Amino acid sequence: MNPNGAFAAVKDVLAAYSEDEVKLAVAATIGPAARAIPAEHYRVLAPTILADTVNQLDASVDDILNKGDAREEAYGNKGELLKERYQLENKIKLEESDAIMNGLKPDGKSVEWNSVTYPFSNDMARDAFRRTVSSASRKRLAEVEGELAALEVQVSIARDGWDKAVQASDSVRSKAFVQGRLLQFLAGSN
Repeated sequence: MNPNGAFAAVKDVLAAYSEDEVKLAVAATIGPAARAIPAEHYRVLAPTILADTVNQLDASVDDILNKGDAREEAYGNKGELLKERYQLENKIKLEESDAIMNGLKPDGKSVEWNSVTYPFSNDMARDAFRRTVSSASRKRLAEVEGELAALEVQVSIARDGWDKAVQASDSVRSKAFVQGRLLQFLAGSN
């Protein structure tokens, strides 16, 4: 359409009808969307502000998904480590009991293990013997428990990050809800 022709058509309409009649016809055709946003609401409903809210909603969803993935990754191989821990605990008990049962001398006051005789007369001597027998397994158990403790710290950090992302998303969602309700109010629908 020729811009000069459109301008001429508007001039013809204005010549045939009054300015108020043209404004009413345009308002009826365009509807409530043609209304201007009141100045007091512009800082909440400006087009750039609404676009920012949409971008923030998108970013918050991405952030929640990323933090959720990080939270899942933080658990890592926890199941495998727990399984190994329980196996090591049982292995330690079996090693200690096997060494005692196979090495205990008839007098009950000493134990022979790996061609070495150990006193077995009091609690401290028995504990020392058990720790000697299962030292390799106990060392690995300590390493596994250390890995599990480090994993718990990572899980806690990841959980905190996820909680923060959810709270931030809730704020943005609340802001979008307020903007939507204000737009509905200004449009005249409830």
